[in-house]
Amino acid sequence: MAAGSAQGSEVMATGFLKRIEQGPILFDGGMGSLLIAQGLASGEAPEPWNVDRRDVVRSAHRAYYEAGADVVTTNTFGGTRLKLGAKGLSDRVVELNRAGADLAVLVRPEGKFVAGDIGPTGKVTGLPGEVSYEELKEIFAEQAGILAGAGVDLLAVETMYGLEEARAAVSAAGATGLPVTATMTFDRKPRGFFTLMGNQPEGCLAALEEAGASVVGANCTLGPEDMLDLLETIRPLTSLPILVQANAGQPELKAGETVYSVKAADFAGWVGRMLDAGAGLVGGCCGTTPEFIRQMALEIEARRDGRGGH
Repeated sequence: MAAGSAQGSEVMATGFLKRIEQGPILFDGGMGSLLIAQGLASGEAPEPWNVDRRDVVRSAHRAYYEAGADVVTTNTFGGTRLKLGAKGLSDRVVELNRAGADLAVLVRPEGKFVAGDIGPTGKVTGLPGEVSYEELKEIFAEQAGILAGAGVDLLAVETMYGLEEARAAVSAAGATGLPVTATMTFDRKPRGFFTLMGNQPEGCLAALEEAGASVVGANCTLGPEDMLDLLETIRPLTSLPILVQANAGQPELKAGETVYSVKAADFAGWVGRMLDAGAGLVGGCCGTTPEFIRQMALEIEARRDGRGGH
């Protein structure tokens, strides 16, 4: 990265971290459901749309900003070499990640932010035929470097279900000099909250903070009610700002289409409780759309004005 670019990244990083101190930050919602509505086929990688359907991806980012999001995430969730390689796209890592960042950066309003999205690879460390921790760090470093070089303001490591992989991603992302948000995905069990790999929140938060995350938290899997319970569990465990992005309830298959049980206005009604429970950053995950974010923005604005909310 050139000296001028490095200086620019430092300014952007400082801006995002200072913005956290000024009050709640609203992230965007789901991307996959928006692309599916525009024709993305089941099992199709969404990242090529950054080149082939640029107008659709760009419009989705613009819609989230117009709805009131402070941060939008790039369409690069599966943009690592490993994940793209599973779709025969490993030779397009640079192209698809750079294009994904460009689309969001081009529509970013002044005072708003773009998060370079980094999701799990689908691989597990320490098992025969899988990958090592150091290999994962190299893989994530490649994607993080491309996104940082394309002008994103922060890097969002999200939907992680294995702690070792999350640590590798956060460490690699942090090496760019940009702030890193790190969210894991938990299931609710009778004995508490656990990731798919059996990690509990206590160990996750400490490890992510040690790896260099500026913000920690959870996204996906849980609806707003369960996410609030998880938030109340993790708030005492860290002094870092917390980001939570719940699903719009649990998915159901109706007439061959996946639908979610919680409507936008009801979802937004949880915002005040999330903020009261200690979340500094909120947003949506699967099943949420710009309308969800618009309703959430209204709740946050009402809270700022002292009018309360639901």
